[in-house]
Formats: sequence, C-alpha cells, structure tokens
Amino acid sequence: MARLSIERRLLITTACLFLVIGSVLALTVRAYARRAADEAFDRVLTASALSIADTVAIEEGAVAVDIPYSAFAILGTSRLNRVFYRITAPDGSLVTGSPTLGLDIPANPNETLHLHDAVYRGEPVRIAAVQRYRADTVTGTGGWIGIQVAETREARRELAGQLTLNGMLPAVAIALLACGLILASVRSAFSPLRLIESNLRARRPSDLSRIETEVPAEVSALVSALNDFMDRLGSVLDGVKRVTADAAHQLRTPLAAIQAQAEVALEEVAGERVKRRLTRIHHNAREAGLLANQLLSDATTLHRLETQEREVVDVGQSVQDALQMLRAESAYAGLMQSLALHMEGSALRVMAEPVVLREMVRNIVENAFIHAPGPTLVRLFERQGQAVLQVMDRGPGIPDSAKGRVFQRFVRADHRSAGSGLGLAIAKDVAVAFGGAIAVADREGGGLVVEVVLPVIRERTE
Repeated sequence: MARLSIERRLLITTACLFLVIGSVLALTVRAYARRAADEAFDRVLTASALSIADTVAIEEGAVAVDIPYSAFAILGTSRLNRVFYRITAPDGSLVTGSPTLGLDIPANPNETLHLHDAVYRGEPVRIAAVQRYRADTVTGTGGWIGIQVAETREARRELAGQLTLNGMLPAVAIALLACGLILASVRSAFSPLRLIESNLRARRPSDLSRIETEVPAEVSALVSALNDFMDRLGSVLDGVKRVTADAAHQLRTPLAAIQAQAEVALEEVAGERVKRRLTRIHHNAREAGLLANQLLSDATTLHRLETQEREVVDVGQSVQDALQMLRAESAYAGLMQSLALHMEGSALRVMAEPVVLREMVRNIVENAFIHAPGPTLVRLFERQGQAVLQVMDRGPGIPDSAKGRVFQRFVRADHRSAGSGLGLAIAKDVAVAFGGAIAVADREGGGLVVEVVLPVIRERTE
C-alpha cells in the first residue's frame, strides 16, 4: 500500500474543504437566485392582476370586464411563459378566462392581493389573486368580483439559473485561484525538505558533515537533530577506524617477528612433526600480517577519501609507486621478478587522491601475488577517453558463480589460499569514488584479469 505524503494529505484536505464550502455556497446562491427571480416576476404578475382588477364593474346586473392590452403585454415580455386568467362574478360563476384555474384557492372578501403556487394542467404556475367590490350602477346592489392571473415558471427558472451561474462564476474563479496559491504555498513550504533530501542524496556514503543549508524555523529542529546524529555517528566511525588502524599498525611488528622466528626455526629444526607445526605457525602469521596490512590500508583509504581534496594525478606514476612499495617488501621480492609492466602512450591523468590511488593499485597487484603466485602482467593504456589498468595473472581464476561476490568485504573465492578478502573491496571503493569502475574476467589461456577504468582529465590548451 502506497504511503500518502503530507503534501498530498494537505491538498486532499483543502480540496474537501473547498468542496463543502462550494456546495453550501451553491445552495445558498441558488436559493437566493430563486427568491430574486420570484420577486421580479411577482411584481410584474401583481401589476397585471391589479390593472385587470381596475377595469371590472357591474352594469345592469352583469359583470363587465375590459381587459387592458398592457396587462398581458407586461407578462408577454418573456417568450417562455404562458399566461392564464380567470374572472368570477360575485356568485362564483365564471365571467371569462380558464374555468379550472385556481379552483382550490379560497376566495377572500377583501382587496388584499395574494400570491399562490399551484399546478394547472400538470404544470407548476404562479397565481396572483385579488378581489374587488363593485356595486351595480342601476340597482345599487353589489358584490365581490374575483380576478386571478397565472403564469408558468419557465422564465423564472431561466432567470434563477442565470443568476446562479453569474453568482457562482466569480466564486469558482476565486476558488481555483486559491487552490493554485495553496498548492504553490504547500510546495514552497516543503521545498526546504526537498533541498535537505537532495543534499543528502548527493553526498558520498562516507560524508557525514553537518547540513549547513538555511532552512525555516519549523525545519531547523529536524536539521539540528540530523546534524547531532551525524556528529555522533561520525565520532563512532572515526573511533572504529582509529582503533582498527592502531590495532593493525601495532600488530604488524609482532606478526612480522613471529613469521621471521618461524622461518629461522624451520631452518634449524630437524623433526618432521615440529616442522609441520612451525610451518602452520608461519602460514598463520603470514595471513595475520596480510590482514593487518589490508586493514591499515582500508583505514587509510577511507580516511583520505573523506578528508583529502581531489587533484590531477598521473596514473602511471601511481602504478610505479605502488610496485616500488611491493618491491620493498621481502615477502614479494621473488614475485616481483616475474612481474611485467607495460604502459602505452603518453601520461594518463585522472582526478583522484594520489595516496589512495596508489593503495588501490597496490591492493590489486598484491591480490594477484597472494592468489596466483607466478607471472603477472600489469598494463596501463587509454581506451575511449578512459585510463584502463589491467592486472593479469596465471592463477586458477575465479568461478563464474563467485565473480559477483569478490568485491564484497571479507569474501574470498578460494579459502585455501591466504588473504583477507579486503583487497578487491578496497579497490572497488576507490574506483567508484573517483568516478570509475572495476571488473574481473577470465584471462585467455588461463588466469584472471582485474580491470579498472577511470575517466581521463584532458589538459586545456591555449
């Protein structure tokens, strides 16, 4: 189930609020529009009924009506409405008009005009009813004459709809503008969090420096907590690396002494049983020495990757420096005699940290010496704008099933040989940190090829 973001929740809540307010506003405007339309048309209907009432009279015992043209001319301004009327004598008999109009409306013997809603011929109508008392000009007798004028409601509904539309259009426009402003405000309010996110994502995994981005007061507490956490985490990691480096450094001397003593003892002792034990001691001391060296190299590499600035480095010089370091170690003196170095073309420069780059080369070559003691070829050349370093040996190689795991820390493809499983892991960290990549492949004719590619820096020419 997808998690709903705070921004989306705010927008959904705002939309629901606008929907409720809009519904209430639409109902209110619609009711007001109906009332306004009724008031406007009722005035016209009332004026028409009163103009007819003013013309009725009783002459010689009969009701006389002279309906003025203006009475229906006023109502006829709307082409939608249909008009009906009914005039009754004092005894309730029909004088003229529709015989069934307003039969359910009671007669009120007074001159007050009344408005009624009714249904005539299946359609809703509005009826204006008024009574007028008239006396016979001959006999003097008189009575109440009823006048009813009705119209259908089509024009009223049309006017109410127009008023509702005209009233809602500004409200809808304001609502859309408000939604846009709210959306922009919400996104602007969350932009500091996105800025912090992009800042953290752009960092290297080892970068635990404080977040110095300016943020609003509401986000400053979160940034402060993150900075405190990274300070504590950085302190812990520095302590771990310091302890690891110190331990590795302190272990190198006694381990080298044990290895040397074991070698001397092997030359002096005569018993086969003791020789086997001394051989085992010598082997374990050598493995422990290799582990201490690589732990120290790992700590040095990580520290310099975090603290040192990148600069333009000659890869060929770093390769030669790394080989010189290995040549100085007595354990690899014989193996260095079988190592061949081929560097093609001009100097290849990359953006890197020189000590770290040298340690990467040293670890790859040392890994070849440990797992494949024999002829080793180191090649450096340029390919498609990249510096390519290949270290090729004639050892047993690595099974295809294990090629994807050799760059993991403390993972070894062959547990029978010496080694710590850190050499290629350190090399991968360095290659990736410098914008490159590392891979392993089988060597033609047997053995393994470790290939590192790094982007070449071109010098600007005037």
